[in-house]
Amino acid sequence: MKILAIECSATPVSAAIISDGEIISYSFSNIKLTHSQTLFPIIESVLSAARLSFQDIDAVSVATGPGSFTGLRIGIASAKGLAEPKKLKCVGVSTLLSAAYMFLGENAIICPVIDARCSQVYNALFEVNGAALTRLCEDRAIMIDDLAGELKSIKDKRIILCCDAAETVLKACNYEKNITLATPALRQQSAAGVGIYAYKAIKEGRFSDCDELNPIYLKLPQAERELKAKQEGKVNL
Repeated sequence: MKILAIECSATPVSAAIISDGEIISYSFSNIKLTHSQTLFPIIESVLSAARLSFQDIDAVSVATGPGSFTGLRIGIASAKGLAEPKKLKCVGVSTLLSAAYMFLGENAIICPVIDARCSQVYNALFEVNGAALTRLCEDRAIMIDDLAGELKSIKDKRIILCCDAAETVLKACNYEKNITLATPALRQQSAAGVGIYAYKAIKEGRFSDCDELNPIYLKLPQAERELKAKQEGKVNL
């Protein structure tokens, strides 16, 4: 089985080809262009590097959030557009869960943290013991200071911070010795993690068609928040 995986939930964009559970092609870009400019050239590059055409692809997986509202919409719309003509299997993957999947083989708590603005991050906690991954809490939007207090209370485990707010959270944790940054190669959200999880999900019969791919925001988009505030008569937005 060959899976095309897509990740554009933040500023970086990546795509990967997973073949029978192995990453056979991967490309990452963080050049600050819009996702609509970079995503399809990256998809073409991973297919070319794997010596495949899209006709060889059996399934499409995509990060569904939380993350950038625009990035999520572009990624999901692209996945739907690719999957629909061939009626391919689809897997939508939590951005936070896919980030944690890059740390299989570790013995640590994995703490993905994505900038949610207003002193908040999108976060979940996962415990990894070798090939086993256990979710410790649901995806959430949480104040950075609240998360820092929670992490500092964990004394008996190494904690690895990853994703785009990792350095900010480490600073809020006062650089506790057991709390570390992921290496630069693993720090950002990655299509490889999306694809690795998708392969497991499909093997277990957990997939959908493209119509069921939808973004998971956790917070309302800014335009909707501003409209709601106006409707409620609030002055400060």
